[in-house]
Amino acid sequence: MARIVTNSNAVTVFKNYNRAQVGLASSAEKLATGLRINRASDDAAGLAISETLRAQVKGSNMAIENIANANAFINTADGYLQNVSDILGRLEELAVEYADPTKSTADKGNLSAEFDVLKTQVGTITSNAKYNGETIFGADKTGLAVDANGGTLDISGLTVAALTATIDSVTNVQADIAAVSTVRGTLGASQAQLNYTLVGLENYAENVAAAEGRIRNTDMAKETTNFSKYQILSQAGLAMLGQANASSQSVLQLLG
Repeated sequence: MARIVTNSNAVTVFKNYNRAQVGLASSAEKLATGLRINRASDDAAGLAISETLRAQVKGSNMAIENIANANAFINTADGYLQNVSDILGRLEELAVEYADPTKSTADKGNLSAEFDVLKTQVGTITSNAKYNGETIFGADKTGLAVDANGGTLDISGLTVAALTATIDSVTNVQADIAAVSTVRGTLGASQAQLNYTLVGLENYAENVAAAEGRIRNTDMAKETTNFSKYQILSQAGLAMLGQANASSQSVLQLLG
């Protein structure tokens, strides 16, 4: 039937042409941005999941930074303690040398003077040692965030007792050496724990990032196919719209 007021064929073609244009624009945006989800309307559920995973990745990456900072802190502390251990080794040498009856009073006085200076230096090191402006030795560092979900670890082994060593007692010097070695061992155990945590955290962040990418990122091969489809549909729709409009011109022959 020939009608001119309502060209239903043209309306139908125009509707499908518009759909193809919308699909073409969406596909072009996904190819241009590399993202399958550019706004909530693209995939509301996927966006919600993606944002949760993205927050996990960001939190995990910051926890990785925290552990790196903690490792630097522990290495600094251990460097100071190595210096203390070196001094204690010298104190033991002096104590052993002091226990030599062939030494004169003057000799022993010189040994005692060096011993006292070095003993004082140990206290100076442990009291003044700082990292990022904060005192290192004293209380343990607690509450280090090591994941994106509130998990924490403590840095233990930061309490260094005052020396009890005296030059006339090798045993006391050896006891101080053992005490410092225990502190260093505890500190090393904390660092080992952090490093094992770091390995797991890096794996977690990597896999969560991959999962988030699968949800949010564009499959370029698939989307290129969609783009070509919508491009053809759009061109065909435009051509058919011209044909639908032209068909109504046949009415003029009836009026001729």
